Order: sequence, then structure tokens, then C-alpha cells
Amino acid sequence: MTDIIDTETAEQEIWHEQRRRVGLLTERECQVFLLLGAGYSNRRISARLQVTEGTVKAHMAQILSKLRVESRLQAGLVSLTHQLFNKGPMVADREVR
Repeated sequence: MTDIIDTETAEQEIWHEQRRRVGLLTERECQVFLLLGAGYSNRRISARLQVTEGTVKAHMAQILSKLRVESRLQAGLVSLTHQLFNKGPMVADREVR
């Protein structure tokens, strides 16, 4: 039973750390991050932000690195939970446009 509690505590701390690392993202990375959490593909993100897909992929690589996650799915889950805890599409007082 103690092992289960220790594992849950460790997993919760990982989530909290990833959410804290959101503050490391630039304004544009935050916009990509929030759209990712809303389920947007790279193509839709590029159209929404009026940048190339290559630019979105570069931002995505930086997001994965800064959050220390391995996939866009993990980054999307961090984004979704971050938005749920912050009650809306804002990150560090920056709104997605």
C-alpha cells in the first residue's frame, strides 16, 4: 500500500513540475501550447497563428524540451490540465489570439 501512495505522490509531483515549467515558455510558445491543448493539429495551429508548419514544429520542439516531456500528447495533456487549473485559455497573463 505504501508503494502505491509513494508512486501517486511521485506522479503528482511530476505533473506539478511540468505545470510550473509552463512559465519558461515564450509568448508564442504559450499560444502554440494552448492550441495544442485544445486539440489543434500543427496545420490548424499554423493557420490560426499565420505562421508556417515548420515554425509550429520548431515551437513544438522547444515546448517539449522546456516541459521535459517526450511527446506532443504529453505536452497536450499538460496544456489541458494547466488550462483547467487556470480556468481558461491564459498562460502567464497571456491570451491566445
